[in-house]
Amino acid sequence: MIFKILLFVIWIYVLTVLKRGKLGFYHFLLGSVGTFLILLDLMPYVKRFFINGFVWVLGFAGELTGMYESYARYGMFFINHNDTVMSLYVDMECSGLIEMMVFVSLLAFFPVYKWWEKIRTGILGVFCICIFNFIRIFIIIAMIFYFGTSVYSFAHVIVGRIVFYVLTLILYFHVFTKRQIVRQKVGKFYYEDVADQ
Repeated sequence: MIFKILLFVIWIYVLTVLKRGKLGFYHFLLGSVGTFLILLDLMPYVKRFFINGFVWVLGFAGELTGMYESYARYGMFFINHNDTVMSLYVDMECSGLIEMMVFVSLLAFFPVYKWWEKIRTGILGVFCICIFNFIRIFIIIAMIFYFGTSVYSFAHVIVGRIVFYVLTLILYFHVFTKRQIVRQKVGKFYYEDVADQ
């Protein structure tokens, strides 16, 4: 514990040195990595609560569609397909927690936003990543429900991830890339209509 506190103090000190030295890239890099490691260290305390909540919320879609049953206490879904029942366990990777931590860590030191904008954008971004993950897990479950357990690997490894990461890239584009361009004061950001030429 003392070692972690010492590392934290050194991290804060180096960040202040980089800020005073106007070394923006290194300040962003060290700040983001440090924030991610701090959040990762706190993860064991919130992981189970978050996963159980995630399964509980997604359980409502299961009740509506009748495709699966959720057991929030165990972080599991049971999917019925014909005479086969498959259990789907939600762990830290499936919950989207790592992606949320990365997003928050990058946003915390992204220099384009003011502090209150970071809080607002961070809350909205984490909410969006949750929704994207709900969509991903629901697609995986729906594929298993309709096509059987043989599609599990394809649904989980390929389809689910593609959907989740495409949606996350769209979020990153709007939060980081688009905002950076707009704040550079080079004009409004829009897509030119070819028909206007």
